[in-house]
Amino acid sequence: MPNDASIGDRSPVIVTLRSELIRAELCSYGARLLALYLRNADGSETNIALALPSLEDYAAGNSSIGAICGRFANRIRNACYREQDSIVHLSANEGPNHLHGGGTGFDRQPWNTVAMDSEAVTFSLAVPDGDQGYPGALNARVTYRLLGAEGLQCRITASSDRPTIVNLTHHAYWNLTGDFSRSAADHMLQIDADAFLPVDDQLIPLPGRSPVARTAFDFREPALTRERLAGCGDGFDHNFCLNGPRGTLRPVARLEDPASGRSLRLSTSEAGLQFYLARHFTPDITSREGRPLHPAAGIALEPQTFPDSPNRPDFPSPRLLPGELYEHLIEWQFGSG
Repeated sequence: MPNDASIGDRSPVIVTLRSELIRAELCSYGARLLALYLRNADGSETNIALALPSLEDYAAGNSSIGAICGRFANRIRNACYREQDSIVHLSANEGPNHLHGGGTGFDRQPWNTVAMDSEAVTFSLAVPDGDQGYPGALNARVTYRLLGAEGLQCRITASSDRPTIVNLTHHAYWNLTGDFSRSAADHMLQIDADAFLPVDDQLIPLPGRSPVARTAFDFREPALTRERLAGCGDGFDHNFCLNGPRGTLRPVARLEDPASGRSLRLSTSEAGLQFYLARHFTPDITSREGRPLHPAAGIALEPQTFPDSPNRPDFPSPRLLPGELYEHLIEWQFGSG
């Protein structure tokens, strides 16, 4: 398995999927979306998904940029949960808590490339029982597939030989301007959610769900992200409780750059959406295009079940039993303006 400074011994495989509008670059290291280019009216292309200059830069950082996060995306309080009569202890990699699968999560592992053609690529990963503390040997698979000229689908599946927990998401950072030296706070955002989860100072959900109505978290109608920042405390890094039934693919969010007219519509089959306006990037990190990153260079829209759900029986369950298949569908539809 790779460590913090290595992409592993296996040479990463990079695959490009092309349509009339999209050029998606995908990589087996972390089953990662490296870049997403949209074709402009003049024939030029603009990358709207944050990309680093080299694969080694992904291994050296800790932002899960463009990768599949797991075995459990987001946070688990005190890096533990109860499984029947015992406590399962996980890798603690954010203070006392567990984040995005632990110190060597799925974003830091070399996946196998098991199938590819002009429209799709499939990556697979097998992790042993006890990896990062999780019970059960887990087999995960991710397929990226073009959907006509304007869409890209990410289908994630997993199975386990023991009762375990699974919550897999995709962690792209979007900036529809294509300029990652600019803040993504100037985007218009819409999220189909009537409630969100307030959090403590460690970003662990507090008891209960809060209505978005009459708060800075109300994105039921398109709103300029920057104008909402003053009312949300330390910034946006919160789970939104999506409307509609879990397990059904449905559109849940729309992001738009008013200046260029570029847009992104996100659909998911999951129950929650973590909206994170980045605030941790530093100018010594550069994008693939050579620009120093703005602290808020991108917006992450991470569909998933709720944070800390293994410890919250009132939240959608992340539990996976032997013989069951975990499945999460994510789709993006893009507009070039």
